[in-house]
Amino acid sequence: MASSMDLRLKQRAVIEFLTAEGCSPIEIFYRMKAVYGEMCLDVNTVRRWTRRSREENPSESTVHDQARTGRPLSASDSKHQSRVDQLIRENRRVKQIDISIEIGISQERVHHIITNLLGYRKVSARWVTRMLTPQITLQRVQICRELLAKFDEDGEDFLRQIVTGDESWVHHYDPESKQQSKEYRHKTSPSPKKFKVFSSARKVLLTIFWDSEGVVHTEFLEQGNTVNSTKYVNTLEKLKARLRRVRSEEVSIIHHDNARPHTSLETRTALDRLGLRTLPHPPYSPDLALSDFFLFPKLKDYLKGNRYETDEDVKNAVLSWCRDKTADCFADGIQQFVRRWRLCIERDGDYVEK
Repeated sequence: MASSMDLRLKQRAVIEFLTAEGCSPIEIFYRMKAVYGEMCLDVNTVRRWTRRSREENPSESTVHDQARTGRPLSASDSKHQSRVDQLIRENRRVKQIDISIEIGISQERVHHIITNLLGYRKVSARWVTRMLTPQITLQRVQICRELLAKFDEDGEDFLRQIVTGDESWVHHYDPESKQQSKEYRHKTSPSPKKFKVFSSARKVLLTIFWDSEGVVHTEFLEQGNTVNSTKYVNTLEKLKARLRRVRSEEVSIIHHDNARPHTSLETRTALDRLGLRTLPHPPYSPDLALSDFFLFPKLKDYLKGNRYETDEDVKNAVLSWCRDKTADCFADGIQQFVRRWRLCIERDGDYVEK
């Protein structure tokens, strides 16, 4: 269907043609009315365009409106831009309506200056583990540089040696996110309601280790139990036995975070006994732990909105998800190590966003 402007332009062309043939404005109106019906121009517009067609040379006339100079947008000049920039630098949370009142220009012009001319955008603060001290940021940069140097030296062979793991709670019921609950509706349809629901109290602690080929080892610890050094050493012994069965001996570097069971003397002694080296991990750095930002979010998105009656149902759902994932998915995840190391260095040790 032609737009309203397209129909007006067509009718203007008809008016110009019939005027050249000598038709009167009222005759042109009735002839167009019979064709265009309710979409026909009103009689006064027809008269105005007939008069304009008679005054112009047909070979030089146009059915389009002439460009208008209008009033210059002086509110967007360099003086106002400088003042808006100054107010934003003084208060990063300032509202556009307050800037509008302070400077004396419209809020629409303020928005145009902020977004289009100054290039600002308003972003929310993000939660981080803790405020990083200069010592920690320096340590993060140093470790990332060491790991990147090792990657540059050995390439993909270095990444294939790494098996990474962590623990996370898996709930019997985890409500779906607001993003997941979106659905198509017409403009006139009532908006769907979503009631606030919390994760269930019943849950199972998942311990998982994986590498570039897939999941290597999983364990589940029921609620009420904890992971201590003795329990973690037992897990590492099972992991080593599993690696011998399903992986080559070159998989020998363990990556885990700095939780106390992972760094205790008992654990470090066991790692030496098992012949497993550890990948350095900076303190307070979940953004550099693959399971935290890659594996667990994907797994929990899959589980969200589903209800599981027993612990066994939860375990089966987790294992089913692990089996369905291809090796390419895990290989892409391991590659995220390199990307995160580089970003951490570029940001001088600051946290790496998602």
